[in-house]
This record gives sequence, structure tokens and C-alpha cells, in this order.
Amino acid sequence: MFFRFICAVLLFGPVPLAAAESRYTLEDCLRIARAQNPDVLIAAKQIDVARGNLITARAGNLPTLRTDGYYQERQQSLATSGGVNNNRPQDYTLTAGLTQNLYAGGAVQGRISIAKLGEMIAAKNYQTAIDNVTLNVKLAFYRVLFADAAVKVRREAVKFMESQVRDQEDRLKAGTVGTLNVTRAKVTLANERPLLYQAEAERATAYLLLAQVMGVNLNPGQRQPDFTILGSLVHVQRRYNLAECLARALANRPEIEARRLDIQSLENQVTVEKASTRPQVNAFGAYQLFSEANPALSPSYFSGFTVGVNFSWTLFDGLATPGRVRSVTARISAARQALRAIELTVETEVRSALESLHQAEETIRSQQENSALALESLSLATGNFNAGLATQLDLLQGQVDLTRARLLAVGGRFGYLNAVARMERAMGSNDQKVVVPETVALAR
Repeated sequence: MFFRFICAVLLFGPVPLAAAESRYTLEDCLRIARAQNPDVLIAAKQIDVARGNLITARAGNLPTLRTDGYYQERQQSLATSGGVNNNRPQDYTLTAGLTQNLYAGGAVQGRISIAKLGEMIAAKNYQTAIDNVTLNVKLAFYRVLFADAAVKVRREAVKFMESQVRDQEDRLKAGTVGTLNVTRAKVTLANERPLLYQAEAERATAYLLLAQVMGVNLNPGQRQPDFTILGSLVHVQRRYNLAECLARALANRPEIEARRLDIQSLENQVTVEKASTRPQVNAFGAYQLFSEANPALSPSYFSGFTVGVNFSWTLFDGLATPGRVRSVTARISAARQALRAIELTVETEVRSALESLHQAEETIRSQQENSALALESLSLATGNFNAGLATQLDLLQGQVDLTRARLLAVGGRFGYLNAVARMERAMGSNDQKVVVPETVALAR
């Protein structure tokens, strides 16, 4: 065997070792998701869009330099009239002009203010994306932990049922029990195995959902992500005050601040719309070089500077400006209602998360005692069965009760951690400070 291995190495090269499977904690999953989740990357790109809009708005305060020119050449017949050459066959003009806005009725400053607010809104939306991804990763992570714990509980139950089948078969051979006991043990085992398979399938699905939230791509032939997680469903009791939670949520939630910035942006838009009926003043300067069509004039070209001030004022535009102002005013009223709606939604999220916390606490408290009682009951049933004081049905029922109690206890801890994650999200809290990216790249 060793000689064959050496020959294979010489012929085909070293045998590649299997890649080590990555093991991620919750912090690792959050870090990867914040760097790779599509929603976060899209929100980051929107910040770049807003910064581009700000550069565009600021251009209104800067001078504009423009050049124009043309060249044309006529047929000789067009340049000649009555046998006399009245025009030159070639004409050309070159103009370079500089224009500076002096007064635009407040439109330029209004657009700059809107663009700045747009950048702030994009930053708040980016923070919202981070908060949403953080919550989704936590929920998916806890779901994997719950599914893994459920698999362990189901495996213990199957292992116990298998031991009961073997025990009853041995007792049947010894003649101490009848066929009914063996059949009942096999039926109970057959009923428990599909529940184990279901738990394993739910764990596989939980891993897929976690990979999706993290932005981890799977190969076409890959059924499961190539990582596992490290953690446990630990219950650390926390106390929340409803009034404090509501106050924190209304002060910290980025969605609420974004809606407030929307209202300010629309108020600046009113100024921009009204500017179209105010005076517009521009200063300009130009240098022009052109040909003179009349050959009797000399020299054959002319050049010179032009400077001046351009003034315009639209006194009546058919009520277009009042119509646009009315439209923006209506949008401001709608934005205020949207702000109130999201405040109510946030308050509901806080109250709902708090109720879920209380329910999970009660479940954990009751199932801790119940699990201990179920384990004690199974121990008593086992002892009584061995002493001939209890039936096999009592023993099997004791194991079923213990499995159910353990699953409920795990579910209580899972529900509590979910409720804590939702409460932190409802209050706008983050495990890490959100840093708005200076530059955003979609590199993987």
C-alpha cells in the first residue's frame, strides 16, 4: 500500500489536502455580512450617488468656461455675384466665453442644501441597511444554534429508543417479555426517526439562510456552505424599561432621522421652485476670433474681448411655478405623515419585542423546572420498570416527555435571544459603531 502511494505521488504529484472548514462566531458572521451583503453594498453605493449630486449642485457657484467655433467653405459660384468676388470662400469663427452666476434667486444654495441633506439621508439609509443585516444575521445564527440543539435532542431520543429495542429483544429471547413489548419499542423508534431527519433538514436550511444573509455564494454543485458556527443558546437575563426603550428608539432609529431629513429637503425644494420667478443675474466675458466675409476689409480676420452682465426676470410663467410649489407643499405634508407612521411602527416594534421577551422568560422559567421533572420522571420509570413496578409504556412515555421538555427549553432560549435581538434593533442599537464608507468598492 505504501509503495502504491509513493508511485501515485511520483506520477501525479502530491495529493491535495482537503480544505479546512471555517468556523465562525457570531462576530465573524456579522463582519462578513457587513462587508458582503448586497443590501449593504447597494446602500453604500447610494452614498456615492449622493456625493456626486452634491458635486453637481456646487457647480452652480463656479464659473462655466465654454468654447464654440465653426468653419465653412463655399463654392466659388456662391462667393461670386455678377462676376465680382464679393465674399471669401472660407468663413470661420472661434469664441471662448466665461460665465459666472451672480444671483439665481436662491436656487443654487437651495440645490446645495438639498444635495447635502441627500448625502445625510444616504448615510442614514446605509445605517438602516447595517441594522437590518445585523438583525437578520443574529436571527439566522440563533436559528442554526436552535436547529443544532434540536438535532442533538432528537439523536438522544433515537439512541434511547434503539437501546429499548435491543433491551426488549434480549428480554424476549430470555422469555421475560412478550412480542408486544418489542413491537411497541420498534414503533416508537420508527416514529422518532423521521423527527430526527426533519431536525437535520431544518438545520441544513438554517445554514443556507445564514449564508444568504452573509452574502456567501455557493458553487452550483454545493449543497451546503463550507463553514460551521461556534456558539450556544445562552440565556443572559436583561431588563428593559418600556419608557426608556421608546425614547431611545425615537432618538436613535436612522429611519426616523431619514424621514426628518426628507422633510427638510422638500422645504428647500420650495425655495428652488420659487427661484424661477425671481431675477437671474450672470456676468460673462468672451474672446472672439472670426473672419470677415468682405474681402475689401483688411485684415482678413477680426478678434476682441466682450464683457457684460446678463439680466433676466420671468414675470409670468403661466402659473407653472405656483403649481410646482403647491405640489412640493403637498409632498411635505405627506412626508410628515410618513414620519408619524414610521414612529408608530417603531413604537409597535419596541412593545412587541418587550412582550416577546416576557413570554420567552416565562417559557424558560417553566421549562427549566419541567426538564428537571421530566428527567426525574424518566429515572423513576426506568427504575420501576427494571423492578417490575412499571410498564414499558410508562418508560417510553417518560422519554417522549423528556424530549419534548428539552425541546421547549431550547426553544425558550432561542425565543429569548431572538427577542433581545429585535429589541436592540427596535431601539436602533448596534454592536459596532457604523462607519460610513469614504469610498465603496464592490470587490469580493
